[in-house]
Amino acid sequence: MDTKGNKPSPEVINGLAKAFDLMKYDIGLLAQGEADGMDKSLLPLDSTRKTASSEPVTVLTIATGDRIGFIRLPSLPKGEDVPSKKLINKISMMVKKEREQVKLLIALSDWGWIAEREYLAQNPKYVPDILMGSGYGSGVSGRIQADKRCFWIRPYDKGRTLCEIEIFNWPDRTTKFEWEAPADIKALSVGLGDQYQDNPDVSAILH
Repeated sequence: MDTKGNKPSPEVINGLAKAFDLMKYDIGLLAQGEADGMDKSLLPLDSTRKTASSEPVTVLTIATGDRIGFIRLPSLPKGEDVPSKKLINKISMMVKKEREQVKLLIALSDWGWIAEREYLAQNPKYVPDILMGSGYGSGVSGRIQADKRCFWIRPYDKGRTLCEIEIFNWPDRTTKFEWEAPADIKALSVGLGDQYQDNPDVSAILH
């Protein structure tokens, strides 16, 4: 939802919520502005998208038994384009705590390109293994940042692309780990052109 534009109709929001459920995502991020713009008494949210305030951390166990952690970064306050030092410190403490319990720690952000870039440029002592960004700004097809400790990726904000990540080696928690591409990790931006068929169940809801 574009929080700076007109609020979509209840029918559109309800349809999107049902469509997300049908697509069976494992996890999602609901920006605080999106949550504030929805009438929760009338429009049930899809089951995977949570705000940072309602569920800051989710851990998924994959088929191998390994645990993957996801941190939902809090949306920036209105009028702020970059994260404050206080927020960065808060995130660092979350990362420090959560990463010791999982094989991989991924942060989900709705900050936009500028804020995500500035956050990584600060090179905090504790950063997630992967930062999956979203919001306004350019797409990033995979950059190793923060002394090679964080892999940053984000789709183009106009849509119609997916980011695919392949991980070949888990981050090593026993030593100073640095990502090496493509030996450890590789990313691909997938354009959603006409070669991909629409999901008929989702199309039925959105049309």
